[in-house]
Amino acid sequence: MLGLFGGTFDPIHRAHLALATTFRDALGLKEVWFLVTPQNPWKQNSTLSPDDDRLAMARLAVDGHDGLVASDYEFHLPQPSYSYQTLRHLRRDFPHEQFMLLIGGDNWQSFDHWAEYEEIIAHHPVAVYPRPGTVLATPPAIAALGFEPIIVEAPQMDISSTEIRRRVAQGLPIDTLVTPAVADYIHSHALYQGNNQ
Repeated sequence: MLGLFGGTFDPIHRAHLALATTFRDALGLKEVWFLVTPQNPWKQNSTLSPDDDRLAMARLAVDGHDGLVASDYEFHLPQPSYSYQTLRHLRRDFPHEQFMLLIGGDNWQSFDHWAEYEEIIAHHPVAVYPRPGTVLATPPAIAALGFEPIIVEAPQMDISSTEIRRRVAQGLPIDTLVTPAVADYIHSHALYQGNNQ
């Protein structure tokens, strides 16, 4: 079973790595793929760092971590990236693999608003990590289908990509928030210096 952990990863940080490692170990996953998305359907008006930069940082972050893979798979699909479309392509391209969706509790709360969510849960298990301050409940429309997610208790790390971008713009250190290679990449490529926060 392969786990799919999608996001913009702008930038990828230590909490992402901790979550992926927890999912890998708790669920016995062969690999966890960080699916770097070119455009989140929910964030079409936001300004992202270039795709190649976000992918490069993800690859640097997972280097040396067994079973963690940074993937540009969604770069080659129609935009914006909807999960059901990505999963359709993955089932076609990797017919002998099984894929599990890895998401946060906040996403699970609104999962019944995802495009073609019935198709997703018909083909894929979903693992959910509760986020601080949220009550984890399955949306009634999904519960009515008899589907429940796998709950994975993950370490709660108060790190966000937004905070990292803000700190870089203000000249503050980020060494405890991202890996050294990612910090070096951000500084050497002058990312987040302007207004792309």
